[in-house]
Amino acid sequence: MKTLIVIKKQEYEWLLDLFPGVHPLLLPICNKPFIEFFVDFSIFTGSNAIRIVSDGPLRDVERYCENGSRWGVEISYGSMLPADELHSVIDKNRRFCQEERVVIISGFLFIHYDKKSDYASLFASLPSGELFSCGRGSISLTGTPVVETNTTTGASPFSLTALDSVGKYYRLSMDILKNGLTRYVLPGYSSESDCYIGRNVVIPKSAEIKKPVIIGNNVQILSNSVIDKNSVIGSNVIIDRESVISGSIVMDNTYIGEHLEVKDKIAAGNLLIDPESGTTIVMEDPHLLTSMAQSKVAGTLLRRVVHALAATLLIILQFLPWFLLRPILGIQGNWKRDKGQYHTGLPGKAFTMTKTTIGNNGPLCAIAKALSLDRFPLLFRVLSGKLLLIGSQPVLINPATRVIPNSMSGYRPGVFSYAEAEDWPEIGIDTEIVEHYYAVHGNPLKDIAMTQKALFNRTH
Repeated sequence: MKTLIVIKKQEYEWLLDLFPGVHPLLLPICNKPFIEFFVDFSIFTGSNAIRIVSDGPLRDVERYCENGSRWGVEISYGSMLPADELHSVIDKNRRFCQEERVVIISGFLFIHYDKKSDYASLFASLPSGELFSCGRGSISLTGTPVVETNTTTGASPFSLTALDSVGKYYRLSMDILKNGLTRYVLPGYSSESDCYIGRNVVIPKSAEIKKPVIIGNNVQILSNSVIDKNSVIGSNVIIDRESVISGSIVMDNTYIGEHLEVKDKIAAGNLLIDPESGTTIVMEDPHLLTSMAQSKVAGTLLRRVVHALAATLLIILQFLPWFLLRPILGIQGNWKRDKGQYHTGLPGKAFTMTKTTIGNNGPLCAIAKALSLDRFPLLFRVLSGKLLLIGSQPVLINPATRVIPNSMSGYRPGVFSYAEAEDWPEIGIDTEIVEHYYAVHGNPLKDIAMTQKALFNRTH
């Protein structure tokens, strides 16, 4: 058995503006990428090979799924023209469709299935032709039945839903939460029913979690927050103090400010989406904005002084090992420097900075990295006021970041980053939500403690 998945770009174009940067086939449904539901269903039907065909780009999907080895199947990819009918696509992929029976999934649709059902036997016995359709897609079979039975298509334990609006997407997620958690293979740990929680999730005792709920990886839920029933919390998310999430989807890489209530909505980055009307608004967090303004007026000078004193102490401690190891690493070619223009914390302002990279060759490199000697030259920038000791990852000025994005509110470049201290992913938007949080809650004493954490993490 094989599976051919055929999806046209026009079927998912409505998603592109709502969730930019996320390929629709990788859109998370209850924290599971959409394409994985197709893969799971194909495996349940007995397929050992899957081909994904589209007239849109598949590079991100191919990068995620690769050759399918993680699922024990072979995944390949193909292209088509927007005007191609289904029979033309099958003809163009006739070599893939030869010899074995083929399940053909056509359309941007969700298949409601049950992982406990014996789909392999069912699909081996069903006659060829269209099995189900939902107006915007269908499932059909080619080839001769392997086993003759009296099974009819009406008894097939699955159904289809076309994903053609944000409302359908939202209602599908809610339906899975309320009625289908045991029907699918979902990510996370489930030590109790109706509750799936990922890795590196911090939930204080004062926070309240009500089932059913799904929480992704790298999530921090702050004190006195409530994750009410029927909520999906994505990965790399911070829910700040005394906020309430109810009947909502919080997408990956989203920061929810303190004292906010998100009810029956989709929160994605700085957007709040009403799934019923499809309208979107920019999330405005008055607590976040107020705290940032106060820190600029009242806390900046004190922070600079404390950071400068701590940087001076680090310079004294690091000088001798830097003086001894720097020449040796330079001769070995393990001390590399790269000069560039970086954004300051002020709009339109920049400064020149040289970043150091230490190689991976030998014990001296390991010692230098553990002692953070690559950051030693940057400590003098703290004394001059160009950098904080700990803050945001410095953003290099290039065509993509010529203007600091609005999502980087509270950007304050530092020698060490808060993401390093929290041991969070340090790529792209994953760092920004951590920086949003500390833009609100940071203070000089906490910064020193976070610097110690960053130094400790670098030794490991």
